[in-house]
Amino acid sequence: MYKKYTDEELVELLKQGKDRAFDELYFRYRDLLVRFVYVRMKSIAISEEIVQEVFTTIWERRKTLVIQKNFSAYMYSSVRYVTLDYIKANMITDQYVKEVTDRNTIIESSNNATEESIYHDELQQRVDKAASLLPKKSKEVFILSRIKQYTNKEIAEELNVSHETVKYHITYALKFMRTYLGEFN
Repeated sequence: MYKKYTDEELVELLKQGKDRAFDELYFRYRDLLVRFVYVRMKSIAISEEIVQEVFTTIWERRKTLVIQKNFSAYMYSSVRYVTLDYIKANMITDQYVKEVTDRNTIIESSNNATEESIYHDELQQRVDKAASLLPKKSKEVFILSRIKQYTNKEIAEELNVSHETVKYHITYALKFMRTYLGEFN
């Protein structure tokens, strides 16, 4: 029924509370957007999560949605920004994992294993200390996200909070960790 409508007409119907209009937009763009994100992320799971996050935001803001460009351009811009946010939020974790991995490799092959081991231990203690200083909810989210490797959706379900709340706590925790671990960068 809604296949004949333009994107702009579907957006207007969505604002009026027509759920099927949302479904049609979702089915038109989901796979295209996942492929678009995949080019950068090289992970289908992460690409799907990012696209799902954008569609969730569209759904949550459907009554007040303002799209100044065409819907297609709006969606591609949205997933691009969420992808960049995801990359920024995960940079500290990637740097830490790389640092620890690199240090472990060096420890195994270095004549100076004691010094490297001490550095590694200090870094691990510092990360643990920083995590312990986080507010309770940020600490929970950080552990689920970075240690237990839960997706944002899984964390939201586990802690019974919104996806936006999860994103806030991850961003907060990573900024805190980046500041606290500054001397190790």
